[in-house]
Amino acid sequence: MGSKSFYDLDYIIELNEQRLEQYAVALQKNMDKFTTLLVLYSAFCIFLIPLCQKLFIEKVVRDVEFYWAFYGFGGLFAVSLIFAVLQMLPEKLLLLSTPETYYKFLKFLYQTLGLPPDITDIQIKSSYIEDLEKIIETRKRKLKRATTFYHFAFYLAITACIPYLYCIWEYINLDKK
Repeated sequence: MGSKSFYDLDYIIELNEQRLEQYAVALQKNMDKFTTLLVLYSAFCIFLIPLCQKLFIEKVVRDVEFYWAFYGFGGLFAVSLIFAVLQMLPEKLLLLSTPETYYKFLKFLYQTLGLPPDITDIQIKSSYIEDLEKIIETRKRKLKRATTFYHFAFYLAITACIPYLYCIWEYINLDKK
């Protein structure tokens, strides 16, 4: 940081633009993690049809624990899917005003108010910083929301593995009998 000053508006603009870029990259990385969930969900679906056939169509299962494990798996899996969908839902994306807004309209406004060029420059930079900070705050909330939903979806999917594996084990034992 050294000689950089927080009184320097150009430095503040630079910091805010860097932070905005960091949030954009972090949001993209969070969305990329969705493939991990898809792999888990795909693994669950491999034995889902045969399990349902044994439990509900053939009705060869008399073990209550098998049903409880299946319903536990189904509940955890369903809630995990809900959080995964919530993570992927698009939100309104705030964008900065066009540069023309700052160098043309705001500049004209401040000049018609009779402000000298150096004060006009400071006012325009301050308006730009204010807009940047609003967008950064929005992206921060969006990132927090998306990561929270991803973590819930992931941990519920991992937890769903326990009753799922029990169901698979019971299914294999049924075929051996």
